[in-house]
Order: sequence, then C-alpha cells, then structure tokens
Amino acid sequence: MKRNIKRLLILSVLFILGLYGYYVKQNTDTNYLGIDPDNELLLFFKETHPNNDVVLCGYEDLNDDGRKDLLVIYREGYRKNAMIAVIDTGDGYKLSDHTHAPVENPKIVFKDIDKTGPIEFIVSGSKDGKHGYAIFRLIDDKEIRDLFGEGMEDCC
Repeated sequence: MKRNIKRLLILSVLFILGLYGYYVKQNTDTNYLGIDPDNELLLFFKETHPNNDVVLCGYEDLNDDGRKDLLVIYREGYRKNAMIAVIDTGDGYKLSDHTHAPVENPKIVFKDIDKTGPIEFIVSGSKDGKHGYAIFRLIDDKEIRDLFGEGMEDCC
C-alpha cells in the first residue's frame, strides 16, 4: 500500500513539473519574441519557414511606407542564425532576402540615424564569447544592407 502511494506521489510530482515546464516555455517564447504570437506577419513567416524556429522579432516600419513590417531572426541551422524582413505591402506580405544574424544574445534596436527614411536597425549579439554588431537598412523591400558593423563575422 505504501509503495503504491509513493509511486502515485512521484508520478503526480513529475506530471506537475512537466506542466510547469510547458507553461514557462510558452510564456518565455511569447515574451522573448517581442511581439504577439498571433501577429499576421509572424504567422506568414512561420507558414513560409515551417522548419525554422523564431529567435527574436522587431516590429517597425522598415521601408517608410506607413505600415509596420517584421524583422525576424531565426535558426537557419546548427549554430547558425539568419535574419529576414516580412514586408506588409498593403495587399499581402512578401519576404526580403535573408542575411546572417548573431547566434547568441541577439538584440534589435530601431533608430533613425540619418533622420531620413527608411529607418535603420542595429543588430547585435555574440557567438562563443565574440561580440559583434551591425547597422542595417532595408533597400527596395529586398536587400538587408549592412551599412556599418564590427565583429559580425565572428558572431554569426
């Protein structure tokens, strides 16, 4: 009898820990992405890239057309991340070309550095203790152009 109670207690604790782990993962993923999980641009990205996990997003008007676009950093492969823009055209969504992105601790900051559109975005992060950053701009809704950076080749 005591043995059955111990087994039941252990199974109950394991079940509760499993539920707690699932709850923490769901909340961490949603909070860490920086946008709502039901964002239409994010859903479009997930539909077009079903095998890539999203690491971080930034939501801003990247092409100065008055509509917010989505910058997505995602896992492209083992220890390799990439970045792509999902552009809201008003009639639908389209993707820019992708470029490299930091593997660890990625951060996205939007800043209108030159006070003219479109806005620039600063991406920083690290890989194996090497840090880097770059300033990018979306060109013609297609190219994510690296305007200036340092150390990105070591952290991507």
